[in-house]
Amino acid sequence: MNVVDWRIFRIKCYLILCCFLQNICLVLSSEGPLPSFTNTPTNVVTHKGSVAILRCGVDNLGTKTVTWRKLPYNIPITVGKDQFLKIDRFKLFQVPYQGEWNLHIKNAQPFDSGTYECHVSLKGEKISRNITLTVLETATAPLIPSINMSGTQIVEKGNPIKLLCNATSGNDKLQSIDWFKDGNKLQTSYTNEIFISQKVSISEHSITSTLDIDKARMTDMGRYVCRASRNLATRMKVDVLNGKKAETYNEKRETHSEIMSGQTKDNKNGSSKLCTDSYVSSPLFLTVLLQTMSSIYKHIL
Repeated sequence: MNVVDWRIFRIKCYLILCCFLQNICLVLSSEGPLPSFTNTPTNVVTHKGSVAILRCGVDNLGTKTVTWRKLPYNIPITVGKDQFLKIDRFKLFQVPYQGEWNLHIKNAQPFDSGTYECHVSLKGEKISRNITLTVLETATAPLIPSINMSGTQIVEKGNPIKLLCNATSGNDKLQSIDWFKDGNKLQTSYTNEIFISQKVSISEHSITSTLDIDKARMTDMGRYVCRASRNLATRMKVDVLNGKKAETYNEKRETHSEIMSGQTKDNKNGSSKLCTDSYVSSPLFLTVLLQTMSSIYKHIL
C-alpha cells in the first residue's frame, strides 16, 4: 500500500468514526415522546371578586418548563415554579399527580379578562394552549365565615357513627379541618376503625370533612369538636347506648317482679286456706255447732 492509499484509508476510517459518534450522540440525547397538552377547559367564566382558576395539563413534560403569560404581552407571569410577575393575586398551583400547572387569580377583576397562554418551550419551537378568561361585572355576595356539624348523636353499641363538618370562609386561609374528642385530637386509625376524609373547594372557599367510626364502642361516647381555624369551630355530643345490657337488666327486673308477685299470691291463698282448715277442724267449733243444733231441736218440740 503506497502513501496515497494509506491516507485515503485513514480518511475513510475517520469519516466512519464521526458518523458512529454522531449516531451515539443522537441516541443519548433522545428524550422520548414530545410534551402534549391534556384535555382541560379553554374557556373560564367567573364573577368579580372570586378566584379564577386557569388549568393547564401537560403530559411527558420531562425536564421542560411550563410558562404562563397574558396575550399579547411578552412578560411571563410564571416560569416553571418561579413567580416572574410579582403580583400577589397571581399564584401557580402544581398538581403533580394530574400533571397540571394551574394559574390562580385571586379577587378577579373585569380587567383580568382576556386570553392567557400556557406554553412549553422546545428546541427551536414551542407548543402552546390558550385559555380565555371572562370576569363578569356582577360581584358575588361576600361569604360570612361559618361552620356546622351534623350526624349521629345517639347510637347503640356496635353500630356506625358518621359525623359531617362543613366550614366556609371569605378568605383562602382554610386548609384543613381537625377533629377532637374530649380534647384529644383524632386521626385516621385502621386499628380503631376510625376514618377521616376531607374535600376542599377553592372556588367556594369551603372544606368538608367526614369522620366515620365503623363500630361504636362505649369509649366512643363523648363530645366531638371539628375545628377549621382558631376562631372557627363547633361541637356535638354523641351518646352510645349499651342495648344488650339494658335489655338484660329489664328482663331481670321483670322476672324478679313476677316471682315476688307469685309468692305473695301463694302466701295469701295459703293463709286463707290455712285459716279455713284450722277454723273447721277446731273442737270448740264442733261443740258450739252441736249445742246450737240441740237448742233449735228442743225449741221445735
